[in-house]
Amino acid sequence: TEFRRFNYDHIYLRPASREQGRAVVDLLRALVEHYAAAPALLPEGEGLDPGTDTAVHAAVAYVGGMTDRFACRQAIALLDWPLERLPHGVDTPV
Repeated sequence: TEFRRFNYDHIYLRPASREQGRAVVDLLRALVEHYAAAPALLPEGEGLDPGTDTAVHAAVAYVGGMTDRFACRQAIALLDWPLERLPHGVDTPV
């Protein structure tokens, strides 16, 4: 119990970890919104109507399967994502 409490207090819930989590969620949410609005950019998105539940589901599935590095690169390329808003520790050559 003490070990678990230590991990949560000093690793998982520390301010830097929470900030990193917010950065990841913001980036992934922005990618999903982008692909849902432009599903033709998805590998199997031809014929999907933008903004529909089907397009959102396809966007979530696609983004959910991305590696961290690829997601960061896509955010930079497609969304002009600011480098300072990328999650820390992901080696993303630009």
